[in-house]
Amino acid sequence: MKYLYRSFLYFLFVVIRILYCFTPDQSSFDAYGVKLAANDILLVESLASDSSFFIRFSPYNYSLSCTIPYNNSNEYIYSVAVHSSATYNDPIRFVFIGINMDTDIPFVGSLTYNGITGPAFVDAVNSSVKAKFPCNGWNTDNYHIHQLQQFVNDDLEDTNNNDFFIVTISSTGEFAYGFTNSFLIIYDLDGNNISSQYGNVTWRDPSFLPRAVDMNKDLLFVIIGYIGDPNIKYSPCSYLINLVNSTIFNILDEWIYSPSSTSWQSSLTNFDAYIYSSKYDMSISFNNDGNEILIGIQIINSILIFNIDKINEKFNLTMSQIFSNGKSIGMGKSVAWLDLNRIIVLVNTYSLNYIWLSSQIFTYNITIYNNFSVLSIFPNIQQTLTSTFSPNLLSFVLTENGKEILLDSSGNYYILLPSSAGSYSDSSSGTYSSSSLCIAGTFTSKEDIFPCQLCPSGSTTNGLAGQSSCIECSNDSFCSLGSAFGDINLSSSILKSFNEIIAYPVSPQSVRFDNILMQNMFVIHDASSSRCLLLSPLFWAIIVIAFGLLIWIIRFILKSYINNPFGKKTQEQMKRFLKKTDLIGEGELVIGGIFSFAILVLVIFAYTFSNSYFHRYPIEEINENADFACDQTLTNAQFSSGLMSIGIPPDPTEEPIFNLLNSQIFTLNIDFINTVFNCTDILVTQIKDKSLPMNINSCNDTLSTTSLSLILPSHDINIQIQLSGIHTIGALRISLQGSSQDMTNETLNAIYTLSQLLFAQTLSMNDQMLTQQVSCSLQITKVINRTYPLEEEGETEFNAIWLPIISGSTYEMFIDENQYIYSTSTSTIISIIISETSYYTLNIQKPITDFSELIFTNLLFTIVCLEIFGLGFLIFKLIIIPFIKWIYNHSCSRRHRHRSSRRPSSIDEIYINDLSLPNISQTRM
Repeated sequence: MKYLYRSFLYFLFVVIRILYCFTPDQSSFDAYGVKLAANDILLVESLASDSSFFIRFSPYNYSLSCTIPYNNSNEYIYSVAVHSSATYNDPIRFVFIGINMDTDIPFVGSLTYNGITGPAFVDAVNSSVKAKFPCNGWNTDNYHIHQLQQFVNDDLEDTNNNDFFIVTISSTGEFAYGFTNSFLIIYDLDGNNISSQYGNVTWRDPSFLPRAVDMNKDLLFVIIGYIGDPNIKYSPCSYLINLVNSTIFNILDEWIYSPSSTSWQSSLTNFDAYIYSSKYDMSISFNNDGNEILIGIQIINSILIFNIDKINEKFNLTMSQIFSNGKSIGMGKSVAWLDLNRIIVLVNTYSLNYIWLSSQIFTYNITIYNNFSVLSIFPNIQQTLTSTFSPNLLSFVLTENGKEILLDSSGNYYILLPSSAGSYSDSSSGTYSSSSLCIAGTFTSKEDIFPCQLCPSGSTTNGLAGQSSCIECSNDSFCSLGSAFGDINLSSSILKSFNEIIAYPVSPQSVRFDNILMQNMFVIHDASSSRCLLLSPLFWAIIVIAFGLLIWIIRFILKSYINNPFGKKTQEQMKRFLKKTDLIGEGELVIGGIFSFAILVLVIFAYTFSNSYFHRYPIEEINENADFACDQTLTNAQFSSGLMSIGIPPDPTEEPIFNLLNSQIFTLNIDFINTVFNCTDILVTQIKDKSLPMNINSCNDTLSTTSLSLILPSHDINIQIQLSGIHTIGALRISLQGSSQDMTNETLNAIYTLSQLLFAQTLSMNDQMLTQQVSCSLQITKVINRTYPLEEEGETEFNAIWLPIISGSTYEMFIDENQYIYSTSTSTIISIIISETSYYTLNIQKPITDFSELIFTNLLFTIVCLEIFGLGFLIFKLIIIPFIKWIYNHSCSRRHRHRSSRRPSSIDEIYINDLSLPNISQTRM
């Protein structure tokens, strides 16, 4: 009975142990640690699903690979690590940490290679692609495995703090260091021995769960992880540690993340951080000087840079920098220093419930404090991912010689190899990059893994590929950002925009002919202009009046002071002549004859002006200035414009012009300016419910411009033009053309003219280039001009043209160098939607005066002139002369009283006699 009871207890213990044993997802490469490690010598990847290590030797552009099984198939590898600064003079080996899935015993191990090196093998086989690399140097009998049985977790819980097991290797490659919540170990790789210390006596907070570690050459460690309580919250925490006597870990300083109370991170509790989840992954990296540490914490979507005070061995938090990527998860899953001023960061984007959205690798310039400016992004327009590589990136490794090895979510790796100046690392195929020449308009000046840079505005590569620098363009050349060529002159017609339509005139301020006539007869518009003065009727009328007054003065002198009979006779003849020409006083006034000549001058000017003005219609037939008036723009035309709905049917006289407009065939011309795209790169489709290919009417690719022509099947159409390739385009020119047509309808007594459509608009922006996704709308509007005849029996003229307008923000069509960094497409797509507006413009032109109105107005003008002068004489006699008489008599009565018998009794008689004016009582009213 006792034996059965013991057997039952043992069986129960085994069942419970199996239920709570460590059972990871062995198909995942995003669990419990970093599954990829690499340096300039070898690449190691842990393949948990196959219980093996995949190993590849450099040079990485050869397939020098091996697959080595684990020491035990029950082992699960958390992470692998290699000596980052290893050379072929150092032992070739890698370190791994893990746990036995049957016993939950953690372990640390290493494997050393004892075979031919990669370069030696390549030299030996003379680069033969058929030679197979020997893997016997990886002898599984050389595994060094250290079981850490004393730290096995015996608690039957849903978590195991040994799951948070991280490892790093010293800069000399002689030691490996492991850290968990429970213990810290030092692994002497050369001596193959282990020393350890307990975590609960080392960590300042015993809840500390380490997630990432790095160390500098001074044996200063920075470990980042979480501290807290699952009932409250977990916070990111970092420890600065050194080694005392090279055997004891000692904590020097700590940092605990404390978000701003107004930030979205302040709401995070991370309550389940004690259970392993990849969303809580962190990364860390020392710079080459060992005085700055780069930390990535993807749960807060941020990266941080700490300065290390190596003298006092503390964090210098006053010099800390932080950069966040918005409200999401994923930034900083993997980080590295490129040099002292540039960092590389894996920026994954996960939703807050940790659903993957995107992955990109950013290179930042941190020269300016707390300013993270983007230098490049991978993948990009030049460096795309091969189809066999998943876009979901898990980590990357940057080697000392500038190689970058990527790991995707499927366990695939990709190696970016540095390319020489004038080329870039093309990642579009294989498992490692190849070197491709920089396209025209771009350059690289040194060996690296980054894409080619755009030539700055004002410089070019003159159409050449593979350039290490750009040359300056001439001052009169069109050299935009990324210019492939510098031979396009700024005055070139290809850069000119034009539109045959001009603004419709506005009616003059006055559209009454009588007002226009009076303004031009009695107003001197610009007295400072000799031309306007000589054309003024009023000026010549004043001249005539002045000349007449001069004659009157001469007659007065002959009458009053000359007793010669000839003089008397002459002044009498002058008197009779002036009276006969008197139109104002009906032949009774001498002075009336003088002013009648002024009236005659005004009337002649009026009739001449009216005749010339009448024939200045319509404006389309006016080829000369109005030389008969001061205002040379005078026309006998008044205008009106309005918008009319297309939905309203036109009247019968307008219908033919609508038919001409609707039947006009359009030719669309597209010019791609300053590019190396050619005609074979272009595909044109019409977008309906599906994409329909369109025939290109003609295509011409010159040295620097590619032009295509399309005959449009309809006025309303959606066109997409695709240019395959990553070449740059400096400017875009869109033009629309249509032929003219004339028609006469005798029944409607009308002439219809459809004008030729010639429209072109060049789209460009200073210091920018065309984006890869261009979308614009070309709206066309009917413009109809209706010109009424000058005479009633004349023909009405209809003239029409289409008015194209390109709508869309030019700012959105062009990008600068900073925006180009984000480009990823391998083609440029131009989307053009051509549509007619729901309205049309109707312009109407009518004459201001017709012939009947002209005759009547001139007759009225003649009468008005006579009446105006008559009224003036009447006012002169009834008001002015009596007033002068009163003043004269009042001031001079005493002085002239004794002379009154010898002289006329008053000044009134003097004026009446001399002016030959009748008495007031005899004057005709």
